[in-house]
Amino acid sequence: MKTVSTWIAGSLVASVLSLAPAVQAEEVLRFATWDSDESLAIEQAIAKKFEETHPGVKVQVEAYGGDGYDQKLAAGFGAGNPPDVMYMWNFPQYYTSLMPLDDLIAKDAAALDIKDIPEGLLNASRIDGKTYGMPAGFTTHVIFYNKDMFAKAGVEEPKDGWTWDDLRAKAAKFRNEAAKTYGFAVDAKPDPYDFEQFLWSNGTRYISDDGKQLDGYMNSKEAAEVLDMFGDMAKKQEAATINVGEVTSASTLFKGGQIAMMEGAMWNKSGIDKSGVKYGVAMLPAFKGKPVQSAISISAMSIAKDAKSPDLAWEFVKFYTSPEAIAMRKNDLPVRTSVAESQGMTKDPVFKPFFDILAVSTKERPAFLKNPKWAQIQENLAVAIEAAITEQGNAQAHLDEAVQRSKRFLK
Repeated sequence: MKTVSTWIAGSLVASVLSLAPAVQAEEVLRFATWDSDESLAIEQAIAKKFEETHPGVKVQVEAYGGDGYDQKLAAGFGAGNPPDVMYMWNFPQYYTSLMPLDDLIAKDAAALDIKDIPEGLLNASRIDGKTYGMPAGFTTHVIFYNKDMFAKAGVEEPKDGWTWDDLRAKAAKFRNEAAKTYGFAVDAKPDPYDFEQFLWSNGTRYISDDGKQLDGYMNSKEAAEVLDMFGDMAKKQEAATINVGEVTSASTLFKGGQIAMMEGAMWNKSGIDKSGVKYGVAMLPAFKGKPVQSAISISAMSIAKDAKSPDLAWEFVKFYTSPEAIAMRKNDLPVRTSVAESQGMTKDPVFKPFFDILAVSTKERPAFLKNPKWAQIQENLAVAIEAAITEQGNAQAHLDEAVQRSKRFLK
């Protein structure tokens, strides 16, 4: 039975509660990433920094993992419940579900300092003239070389402006059948995305810029020259051929001292560092008289077209690509020139070649951004590349066949 005093106390409590301001729920911003381990920890730290300057906001970092990333992302879009912000690279698959960023970039041009981001990185997220992602990290391609092997063989290390003829001449000096060592490695089943860099450097590309023409591009004389060159390197044993028979990666051979030079990217560096190999880094060689180009792999920040808080999502993307946040990403190459320079990377002999080749790789756009059915075309291309390298000749015929098989996929 309630006493009078209990009733009075209860009434006072109720009155106080009725006068207290309502506690506002946190606004949650969902951010999906494919990273794990150290990279994920850095992203979580960036999210915390953003929260500090945005009271009442919670950035929910959703780690989907590398292998299952696309499946989980596609499932979210399919269910009408995608993350607000996400890492992106496969723009042809997702761009219809993403928010174009051009108007936002133009509105915040002064604050963004967009000119601090190399044009080649911005091009990698454009489809039909619209930008669907802000660069967050990148890698270009370079040549790693074993300094001890070069010194032992008395071979001069690569210099700026070197050519494929120079690389081949050096590679031939490392062939030792008894020790099973080679100067280089040729991949019979390369990723066609990365492989296009060699066609660019020889003055051609897989497909026309409008995505409608393969003939005269994929099967051009210049494209056949590239394949014949790699096939000839394998034939003359200037290079080991990988992904034929026993599967061995170029990285494994390089770390084991079985090849003196390796074409690679930033994803190879940490493994080489751990191996203890004393190495140098050089720009990709050029085809004589032609400007060298590199494939560019980027991670970009995109916003879902149906983001629940698009304005907040854009604020987070701006922060994530700001100098402060980019400087926190210690395990990635900075996408801002100012950050790269402040960290000494543009002068460091190990990192400098990555930035040097980025500066000249600004015009070309990879084929997968030009044609929505590129995945089907690429299957035919991959067959031609493998056949040309393993048969070590007749590249022109294989490329002609790939073009004929792929014409039905053109726009």
